[in-house]
Amino acid sequence: MEDSFEKSSQRLKEHYGFTLPLSAVANLTRAHARGMSRRQEKTCENAGALPREGADEIIAEADGSFLRIVSTDPKTNDLRKSRKVDFREARLCASAAKGCDKVYYDATFGPVDTVAKLWAQTAKMAGMSLQSHIHTLADGAIWIDLQRRIAFGERGELLIDLYHVLEYLGAAAPGCSDRPKQWLKTQKKRLKKGQANKVINELKEHREEQSCPEEDSPVRRAWRYLSNRSEHLAYHRAIEKNLPLGSGMIESGNKHVLQARMKIPGAAWNIDNAENFARARALRANHQWEPYWDELKKAA
Repeated sequence: MEDSFEKSSQRLKEHYGFTLPLSAVANLTRAHARGMSRRQEKTCENAGALPREGADEIIAEADGSFLRIVSTDPKTNDLRKSRKVDFREARLCASAAKGCDKVYYDATFGPVDTVAKLWAQTAKMAGMSLQSHIHTLADGAIWIDLQRRIAFGERGELLIDLYHVLEYLGAAAPGCSDRPKQWLKTQKKRLKKGQANKVINELKEHREEQSCPEEDSPVRRAWRYLSNRSEHLAYHRAIEKNLPLGSGMIESGNKHVLQARMKIPGAAWNIDNAENFARARALRANHQWEPYWDELKKAA
């Protein structure tokens, strides 16, 4: 699960003194990835009701990561000629109790509306109860907010990743002031003090003319981005509760859960294998590796 099939074959020889054909290593690994994926799905299906007591604060994040997917036309005699490489978005969700280093993950290439179930289960594994407050961080993608509402209802709110907002403001700064660095610092301070309306009004005053092309209008883009998400910019409340302002948890997860194996040079996946590996790597990150093998031993 951690290395390419070729490297895994080499390690068998190095550590155990025997070799397996590369195809056998690949087939065996894919079979266990399917089993782990089914285990993840079974866990979600048997989630049950939330307990009355648990963590006071749950931090929940989600994001997408594009990976290379290969498809072929089964009706064609020569599959190589029909081979098509595209990029599909794997949606990763993560949850952790405030103050706890343990993060729980799940991932899918499935439709957007399948994310809420997985996300809610990661939060439950992290200790979500009926009384928990859910602090959700994201980059402002509409699908994330929709799935958040389904997964967590009214038990919390969404906060737009501060560093994502600052990227928009940084691009807009030269159009708003002849001292862009100082201007950006001022807007950051305003956001942290709960004065997002002042930042939005500042951008509004410096918007480019409507005749200016969109790609040449960073101030207008920043104004629109913040205006459309004004209810999700309450950084002062997060600071008061000592909650994170940035979505570093999910960004780290994208790197070590998905990309470390699934985005290695030359890697390209068919969609079924990609789904299985994504969920299997989430299972491993959740420290469910040993329980999976223990269940296999009992069933043998």
